[in-house]
Amino acid sequence: MTSRSIALPRSATRRERPSARQLRQLDPLLLASSLLLICYGLVMTYSVTAEDRSFSGDPSEFVVRGAVFAALGIVLMLAVAFVDYSWLGTFAPVLYLVTLAALAVVLFIGVSVLGGQRWIPLAGQKIQVSELAKVLMVIVLAKWWADRHDRARSITTLGGALLLIVPPALLVYRQPDLGTSLVFIAIFFGIAFLAGARLWQLTALIAGAGAAFPLVWSLLKDYQRARLVAFLDPYADPQGAGWNIIQSLIAVGSGEATGKGLTAGTQSPLGYLPIAESDFVFAGLAEDLGYVGAVILFALYVVLLLAALRLALRARDPFGSLLAAGVVSMIAFQVVVNVGMAISLMPVTGIPLPFISHGGSSLLSICFALGVLQSVAMRREAGAAPRL
Repeated sequence: MTSRSIALPRSATRRERPSARQLRQLDPLLLASSLLLICYGLVMTYSVTAEDRSFSGDPSEFVVRGAVFAALGIVLMLAVAFVDYSWLGTFAPVLYLVTLAALAVVLFIGVSVLGGQRWIPLAGQKIQVSELAKVLMVIVLAKWWADRHDRARSITTLGGALLLIVPPALLVYRQPDLGTSLVFIAIFFGIAFLAGARLWQLTALIAGAGAAFPLVWSLLKDYQRARLVAFLDPYADPQGAGWNIIQSLIAVGSGEATGKGLTAGTQSPLGYLPIAESDFVFAGLAEDLGYVGAVILFALYVVLLLAALRLALRARDPFGSLLAAGVVSMIAFQVVVNVGMAISLMPVTGIPLPFISHGGSSLLSICFALGVLQSVAMRREAGAAPRL
């Protein structure tokens, strides 16, 4: 059984400046869903931190900081859209080396927070390099397969891409950040599938990873093992590894259909729900806005992901199509894993919920990625403009 690669047009070599016609081809669904998700994230940051009694400082600083990064993210997204995305492909080898160098620097001068050395200090802020690295690896892998789209099913092409993704994934794992390293793998499989890799090839890679699991398990730290298995039975260690999951389940369940209302939740303000503005923000959302709020969030994600997939089908060249595939894989994987860990369907890995989790590095990186997709939209083939 094989997966068929999408019939993609030949790569365009002309790099154009945006014209008035191209500006009108900004994807409206992608733009609207992005802006609404950014606003949703700000609302939730306010809701879960406004009355946080476990925070000794001024809770409003979360909202102010989030608003600043939201504004910067929107400006970044629009600015990147004006740049012809083919330039990113031209500099893909340089971007790859920059990614490896930046991730290596984190291991030497990175700031440790909650047991992870993942941030570097810059201009008074902590920058999580791995967030930007995810987007840069989307560009690198998309360029790799685009240049070989006529040999996408070759073992050599697949193996070369695997060799590209392993070093940054291992560097991130060393921070240690198991969750983000898994995002790199999800990006790899998403791009590989759309590029046309055979299903048996991808299945063989998954089987190989499964066979190597005992070795990987032996290399994990004790706290990582505890977190990975706690979701199976969090009540086996309710005061230890299972605490976060139990409190998250209480928050999700207590929200019921319509929630308790903004800032009316109890799990976060009383300090029971840990890192409620980031890792467990979905639990806070479900407690405050209930099932309805969660459905609205998922609807916005679906619109954004479908808009990005449509760009993959309408891009002018294989590179643009695979860029969209990589961004979709990155965002979709993070949504599934973050929500899954909040409702005890997946291990706790610390993967942020795109747009909603409070964090400047995550938001700016996603806005950068969406700016690249808008660049693809502005330069797609004539007559392929989206219709609302």
